[in-house]
Parts: sequence; structure tokens; C-alpha cells
Amino acid sequence: MIDFFTRTVVWLRQRSFFQATQRTLVMLMPIAVLGSYFQLLFDLVFSPNGLIYNIFGLDKILSDHLWYAGSFVSRGMVQVTFGVFGVYATYFMARYTARIYRRDSTMAGMAAVLVILFCSYASSSGRDSRMPFTASLLQVDGVFIALIIGYCVGQVFHLLGKRYVLVKRENVKWIRHRAWASVLPMVVSLILGIILGVIIYELQLKMLNSASFNEIVSRMQTTNNLAEGMLLSAVITLLGWLGIGYPLRSMSGTINNAYTAENLTYALHHGNSWNVPYKFLGSSLINNYGTMGGTSIVLAIIVVLLLRQKNHEIEALALLSLLPVAFSSTLGFAVGMPLILNPLFILPILVLPLINMLLAACAISLHILPVSVYPILKGTPGILIPFFGTNGDWVALVFPIILLVLDACLLLPIIKIGEKIEPRLNPEQEGAINAQK
Repeated sequence: MIDFFTRTVVWLRQRSFFQATQRTLVMLMPIAVLGSYFQLLFDLVFSPNGLIYNIFGLDKILSDHLWYAGSFVSRGMVQVTFGVFGVYATYFMARYTARIYRRDSTMAGMAAVLVILFCSYASSSGRDSRMPFTASLLQVDGVFIALIIGYCVGQVFHLLGKRYVLVKRENVKWIRHRAWASVLPMVVSLILGIILGVIIYELQLKMLNSASFNEIVSRMQTTNNLAEGMLLSAVITLLGWLGIGYPLRSMSGTINNAYTAENLTYALHHGNSWNVPYKFLGSSLINNYGTMGGTSIVLAIIVVLLLRQKNHEIEALALLSLLPVAFSSTLGFAVGMPLILNPLFILPILVLPLINMLLAACAISLHILPVSVYPILKGTPGILIPFFGTNGDWVALVFPIILLVLDACLLLPIIKIGEKIEPRLNPEQEGAINAQK
């Protein structure tokens, strides 16, 4: 079984789409890690409902000028990293796809950027003249569409472009030759992009924004049926693995609806949350125990990698990402590892949250664990979300730690398989890297 799984992952990773995707995301790792730190800073310090902001009363300590300056810088850096992440992703995806087939990768990347920007413009045209581009196609939570656009443009260059020969010193004449040689695939890419943009505009398609998944998210938040909640959880985590993070992101933090309000009212009246009317609300289970605010699987992977210490570069990434991941800012590691669209991690990303939710539901039904009903401050560490959500119940502090240990143990075989896969994918480059070390 393990050999079959390993062979399947190797075969998938050797396909051009997954090759280009993995290379693109690893290349964008510095941008993603930088964005995760500024996201952490904004959520914890410069947000009125942030954890550190409220614990230390920063509204009384920091001057208005300093607070607004910090908020401006952190929010701005999040926008130029995660806010336009799709532009970077589609550029490098087209580049690496074209490079696989020895085509002009730079021109392919430029064409892909034009296509995604036009599609983004078409998606927002006529809605708000102050915002010429819709954010949903460009943000990190919609990176799947950016990768698809980049891959398609790269394939156009593969089919219609001329073979590219690398020269050490490019003069003006050679660059002009490159530009003319790429005219046909670039024009075809733009025509296809315009057609796609017109379809988006005419049909007023909502491309990968939060509204597109309202039905799934709303049902997940309000269902008290454990089986339905687990099914919807699998759908949401699968979308997250694909690079469509809007549903999963909307499940983090405090959820306000009639059901959560009724649970909170009961807890306030009775002084505890043991017998609230809705014990198995999907929003509570997935955010508190399934994903622990998004950190569950990521933090478990980091723990395993740091204990294994097999790859110094991966270990450095794990150490660099540990702080933001601990405070629920996971995108830096998810991109840099990468976890997104990595066939190796699809099973744990789907299955482990379900195991966590099922164990939590059993503990709640057996009256071992109270229900999380209280609001959570922004930036609260994922492993502490159940503790604060139950108003400081100590069982709710120990239980997520047990789940984290269990997740790490279940992930260990997957990490070992990953260590065997990498040398089989690129034996020549692996040898060169080892020689440099």
C-alpha cells in the first residue's frame, strides 16, 4: 500500500502541471513568509480585536500616530504580498511551464500577467469604478485560478512557441529576436484571455471570491449534524489544498449567527457551556478542533520536520514559519513547503481534520469536553482557541495538545515518504546540492 502511494505521488509530481506548481510556490516562499509575518503583526497588534492589542491595552499605550503608522505599514505589506499574490503566481507558473518545454519563459510570464489582469478587470468592470481589478482573482486565497492561467499560457508557448536557446550575454538584437519569436504564442494567449474575460463580464461570473462559496460556508457554520459537518469540512479542506482558501479562511475567528448566539446566551445564563442547545455546530468543531484556526496540520508538520532534521533548508523554513503558524498565520509555510497542490499531503489534509472533529465530538457527547461558545480574539494561537472558546476550561487546553501529538504521529509516515520521493524526482539536482554542501 505504501509503495503504491509512493509511486502514485512520484508519478503525479512528474506531470508538468505539478512540476511547475511546486517550483512556482517554492520560488514565492520569501514573499509568502514575509506576508505571513506582517499578517501576524496586523492581527495581533494593529487590529482593535487583536490578541496583544487587547491584552496589553495598546489603545492607551501607543500614540495614535504610531498606531496608525503601524497599521498602515502592516496592512500595506499584506496587500503587496498576499493581496496581489496571484500576479506573482501566474507569472512564475507560466515561466516554469514554458521552461519545462524549453520555450521563452520570460515572455510566457509576461503574457500570463496580462491575461490574469484582464480577467480580474472583467470580473470587476461595471461594479465599482474606483476598483478596476477585482481582488478575488489576485489574492493568495484564489491562487488556484492564477496557477491554471499561468499553466495554460505556458502550454500555448509550448505548442506555438519556438525553442529558446539560452545565451550568456543578450544584446539588443537578440532580445528583439526573442520578442518577435514570441509574437504568435503571446497573441494567441491574449486572444484566449480576452475571450475568457468577455465570458466573465457577460455572465457576471463571481470568480473565486467569498460570495462564491456562501452556501457551503453558511451550511457548515449552521449545521448541527456531525456527519454533514464532517462532509462539508472535507470539501472545505480540499478547496484549501487546491489553493482556494476563501471558505477555510471564513471559518476562522468568531462566527456570529442565530445558533452561536443561542449557545452563547445559554452559557451566559448558566455559567457554563456543557448543555448548550447546539453541541456539534460545524463552525465550532472545524475551527476549534478540525483545523484549530488553520494551524493544526501545519503545526504538526513543522513539529515532525524539526524532530526529523533531515533537510537543513526545510528545517530553516519550519523554524522561520513557526512563530506565525503558532499564531494562526499559516500561508507562509503552506506556500513555501509547499502544501498547496502537493499530492503528498492531500490525504492528511483531508483526513486528519475529520479525525480531530470526530474525537472532539465524542469527548463532547461523553461530557468530557465543554462546547466552545465564547468569542475569540484575532491572532489567538490555534492550539489555545478551544481554551478561550470554553472560557478557560483546562480540559479544552489539554485536548488540542493531545490532538496535535496524534496528528504529528500520523503525519510521520507521510514525511518519511516525502523524504524518499525528492531524490527520485531530481537525482541529478540532488547530487549537485549535496556536492555544494
